[in-house]
Amino acid sequence: MINGNLKTVLDDKKISKALIENSVAKIANNKRVYILSDHSDIRKQYSTALENLGKVRDLNGNIINGNTILGSIILNESKTDITLSNITVFSNRDKKFVTKKELADYEDDKIENNVRKQEIKEAIDDDSYINMRNTLEKHLKDQSEALKLANPDISICHVHDRGEDSIEYLEFIRKTLKDDTVIRAKKTRNSAQYTINPETNRKKFIKLIDAKFKNRSEYHLDKLTLKGKLSQNVKVTVEWDKINLKDYDYSTVRINLSKRDGTPIYKEPMLLITTIDVDSKLVAKEIYHTYLLRSKIEGVFKFLKDVLGWEEFQVRDWESIKNIIAICFFIGGYFYEIKSELTNNETIVMICDLAKSKGKITHYFFLEGMKILLISANVRMFVKERGISDELYRKMELMAGIEDEY
Repeated sequence: MINGNLKTVLDDKKISKALIENSVAKIANNKRVYILSDHSDIRKQYSTALENLGKVRDLNGNIINGNTILGSIILNESKTDITLSNITVFSNRDKKFVTKKELADYEDDKIENNVRKQEIKEAIDDDSYINMRNTLEKHLKDQSEALKLANPDISICHVHDRGEDSIEYLEFIRKTLKDDTVIRAKKTRNSAQYTINPETNRKKFIKLIDAKFKNRSEYHLDKLTLKGKLSQNVKVTVEWDKINLKDYDYSTVRINLSKRDGTPIYKEPMLLITTIDVDSKLVAKEIYHTYLLRSKIEGVFKFLKDVLGWEEFQVRDWESIKNIIAICFFIGGYFYEIKSELTNNETIVMICDLAKSKGKITHYFFLEGMKILLISANVRMFVKERGISDELYRKMELMAGIEDEY
């Protein structure tokens, strides 16, 4: 059913469709929703025989073996409820993966390898080719269109990290989807400001990170926790301005955080670009806080990797790999769906206590408690099947270092 050999299969496309349908049913009645999308590397550093095994980066930036997923979650208008809404699994070693350079070379008839040229042609002809940009566009379009079909008046804001700050992406969101977006810009992005070299009379554009912004405001946070470190009385400096890209004015926001003694918390400011018109301190502040919502999808990925073992699959064929990763994302969605039950259900509270949660009711402790229960059930079944006496079982416990009597 998973590897595609049966007539009825469970594949990543069906799972993606089910996730979108569920998110529409749950959230389409909202006036405003936030779709947080990001790529996550499925790292298989020590694997060598997996089909379509691509290349990704480890936590230190080194190139290792692995594959890539593009995942999305949706937040409701109050920004409190998480719904896992879409997943796309792909590999940059798939023959249908066509890099930006390959695509340009193919259009200019510069592909010399005839086999590769035919692969690219077939993928383009049936619109099945893959790269980072067109995968993202299809992924977002599926969600946006489904939500608007259910509620034509819904307002959608897409939130992204630095990898998606291209002009092409901004225009895709604004013109094709007719949605909003908040994106973190790369520090290398130029502003509209420039200086003139007196010797050559040529323009030198000033980086956005160093440009002068027309508007500036400050506010303070009593407490701020970043990467586990608590800072008190944090000053937030927010600046905002416009930048013209392809004859359209996008708003830009620059944020600096500093401690009460004036020491910068980050070496460089945060830069954001948005389709939303930033015309006041309140809107600039809202753009910053909208971008900070990204931590929620990072938390989802961490949960899937640490708790559900997203990177621990053992299958080798590509169809099974894609489908197992997608199934894991779907199961993760289920645990976020039952979040309210985790705190209100007496049985779930007891299962968390079994995992020594010290009163914390979370997805992690619930799964850890379930794991203990499954182990206990397997032990009881083993004892019954083998006819193990109480005396022999006690000896087994002592060998395992279990000395307490129950």
